[in-house]
Amino acid sequence: MQQLITLPAILNFLFGLPYSCQRVFYHCSGQMFTAVYATSTHKPGTNKPSTSSKSNPKMRTGYTQRAQNRAANRRGQGRQGSVKKIDYPHPKALEVCFKLDEKSIKEGVEEGEASADPFTIELKMYLEMKGFPHKIHIVDPEKGKNLPEWFRKNNWDGVLPMTKYDKEQYKLGSAETMMALEKKFCVPSMSSGGMGAGRFRGKTVKNLTLSLLKSVRPYDDTNPDWKDLVLEFKELDQYLVQCHGREGDYMKSKKFSLWDIRMVPALYNLVTIANYFKPGFALPDEVPHLRSYLQHAFEDPVFKKFCPTVRKIVRYYEPKLNVRIVLPDDVV
Repeated sequence: MQQLITLPAILNFLFGLPYSCQRVFYHCSGQMFTAVYATSTHKPGTNKPSTSSKSNPKMRTGYTQRAQNRAANRRGQGRQGSVKKIDYPHPKALEVCFKLDEKSIKEGVEEGEASADPFTIELKMYLEMKGFPHKIHIVDPEKGKNLPEWFRKNNWDGVLPMTKYDKEQYKLGSAETMMALEKKFCVPSMSSGGMGAGRFRGKTVKNLTLSLLKSVRPYDDTNPDWKDLVLEFKELDQYLVQCHGREGDYMKSKKFSLWDIRMVPALYNLVTIANYFKPGFALPDEVPHLRSYLQHAFEDPVFKKFCPTVRKIVRYYEPKLNVRIVLPDDVV
């Protein structure tokens, strides 16, 4: 009578063997199982599949696959060697509110269109250079038009521009927004400017511009507003001389720093609006470096993308100066 070989009998036999013999048996059994599995999954008409676990991804264990994926991610690659896009940290769900006048609403302003407010221009330039995705809201706080709910709850004074990001982070004004974002999201890094950049602010030039345009005195030393503005121009010119060739110098790197972003829109509005409100206005001859700097900065692609038209600049300053100017039809 033929005796049946049962599993308990096999186990008793194996456990009675030396340890080295047990390892040989386990190895041979594994190779046999691999060959049987490869034969059962082989499709007719195709090449014979490899029985090596190293060349067949389907036969890798879960632990080995995860280890290889982690190694690929550290090298900047995804699974199976695919290229992975490097995504630097950026604010999540970034939303920005910009000021819009009624005439612009009638003309139909699209997202990303330049605004005449210098603070709006500088913030748009900053977000463009940082590459942060964001959603734009064009609002009118005075009439309560197009105001998001988070704007109503956190900005009772209607300060613009205003930003919201990372769920509960709110910032009022372009300067506060840029400083907060640059501190937290420093990639890509932007220079703060050269030597003494903190002494100059676009708001100073803006206030001097309004004071000068409201003045009825001529542009000479008898006008205190003009003297203050010329003094500011000379300090700006001296700053450009000090930081020439240093880190943050726009004339060297052709890349705007935070200081440039704050100054260029305000200076552009000043030069543009003064030519229409005060014919004959020009930068003084004592500031040749400032003249050259503005000539190059006004042609920068980032600034030209958000540079407002002359008609929009005039429309922005008319209510501030309480005047009305009729521009020729050929003025954009």
